[in-house]
Amino acid sequence: MKKLAFLIVSLAIISCNKDEKTTDYILLNGTIENSEESTAVVRGYDLEEKIPIASNGTLSDTLYLDTNGFYELYIGRERTLTYLENGKTLSFTVDITQFDESITYSGDLAAENNYLAEKYLLSEKEKPFQEVFSMSETDFVAEANSIHSKYEELLNNTEGLSEAFKELESKELDYEHIMNLENFQEYHRYFTGNRTFKVSDRYYEPMENIDYADTSAFRKSIAYPRMLDTHFNRLINEADNDDPTLAYLTKVDESLPDGYAKDQLLYGFLEFGMRPDASLNDVYQIYKSSAPDPENLEKITARYNKLLPLLPGNDSPTFNYENHKGGSTSLSDLNGKYVYIDVWATWCGPCIREIPALKAVEEEFDDKNVAFVSISIDEEKDYDTWKTMVAEKNLGGIQLMADNNWNSDFVENYGILGIPRFILIDPQGKIVSADAPRPSDPKLRDILQELL
Repeated sequence: MKKLAFLIVSLAIISCNKDEKTTDYILLNGTIENSEESTAVVRGYDLEEKIPIASNGTLSDTLYLDTNGFYELYIGRERTLTYLENGKTLSFTVDITQFDESITYSGDLAAENNYLAEKYLLSEKEKPFQEVFSMSETDFVAEANSIHSKYEELLNNTEGLSEAFKELESKELDYEHIMNLENFQEYHRYFTGNRTFKVSDRYYEPMENIDYADTSAFRKSIAYPRMLDTHFNRLINEADNDDPTLAYLTKVDESLPDGYAKDQLLYGFLEFGMRPDASLNDVYQIYKSSAPDPENLEKITARYNKLLPLLPGNDSPTFNYENHKGGSTSLSDLNGKYVYIDVWATWCGPCIREIPALKAVEEEFDDKNVAFVSISIDEEKDYDTWKTMVAEKNLGGIQLMADNNWNSDFVENYGILGIPRFILIDPQGKIVSADAPRPSDPKLRDILQELL
C-alpha cells in the first residue's frame, strides 16, 4: 500500500575539493542468503551494472560512477536504495527471505546506507495512505507534520553521517513534506468521494516561500522534481481547465527557463500523457519549441506521429477477437452502433475498480444504440482466469480476449501504453475519442447522452 513515506531519496552529489585525490570507482561487496538469483543489478543515472552472484551467495565488483548519489540495488524482485560514492567501499549482508528487515551495511558508507535501511523500516509503521488523506484538514496537517518530524529525528540522531549528506537529505525531507501537503486536496477528494472539497484559504501559506524554479535543486534531487510536478498539477486542477494536458505544458513552459528541468517535466508528462485529441498539435508544438533534448524530441515526435491517425473523425483500427460466449466478434459486426471499448486485464487493479461504474453505465444505456465491448489483454497463460472472472463477476457487454496481449494489433495501433483504456467509436467506424472518459467519470454520460 502506498505510504506517505519518503521511499525515494535524493540523487545527492557529494563534491570534493579539487585538490583532493579520489578514485573514480567504488568497491561493492555483498553476501546474500537464501537466494537462487545468479545476478544482482545496480541501476541509476546512466549506469546499469549486472553483478554475478557466486554459488556461495557472495558478490564483488568495482563500479565506476559518473555521479555520486543514490542507486537502486536489485536482487530478483527485491530492491533497495543504496548510496554510492567514488573512492569509497561498501559491503552489505542480506537474507532474501527478510530483505528489508535484515539488510545491514559496513564500510566507508555504512552510516548513510544503514540510515536509509532504517528510514524504510520507519515508513512501514505509518498509517495507510488512504486513511491519512481521508482525514480532516486539521488532522491531516498534524499527521503530516508528525511524520516529517519523525524522519528529521531519525536523520539528526543517526551518527556518522557526513554533513553534506545530512544537509541534502534534510532538503529532501522538506520537499517530500511539501509535496504531501500539495497533494492533500486532490487525494482527499479521491478517497472520500467528495469532489467539492476545498482546503481553507490559508492552507497553502507554508508553501509561499518555496522556490518552484530551482533548476539546481532539480538536478540534485528526486524529491524536488516530484514536488514541482505535484505543484503544477495542483494549480492546473484548481483552475479546472478543459484541457489539463495543454494547461500543464503551458504552465511549465512559462514557469521554467529552457533547459534540463523544463525538458524533464515536459518529456516526463508527454511520454505517457500525450493524447490523440484536439490539442495534440498544440501540445507537440509547445514541446518542440521548448529547446528539448534531441533524443527526447525524437521519441516524442515518434509518439506524436503514432497518435495522429487516432484523431477524432479518422477510421478506427479494427479487431476480430474471441468472444467469451463463443465464436469471435469484429468491429465490423457492430456497424451501425456507437461502440464503447474497455481495454483491460484481470491483473489490473484500476481496471477492476471501474467494473461497478461500467455496469451502471451499461444498464443506463441498455436500450440505446451503443455496444459495450471489453477487450482483455491477458496473456495466454491467464486465459482460464479471464474466463472465470467474466463469469463470476457477471460482466456484461461483449467480452473479448485479444490474440496477443500488449502486442495485439488493435492495442498497438491505438498506441496503448497503460490500462484501463477506453475508446469510443461511431456507427460508421470513425473515432469519436481514442482516449474516452472512464465509466466512473460523469463526462462519459454527458458524451453518450449528447451522441444518442
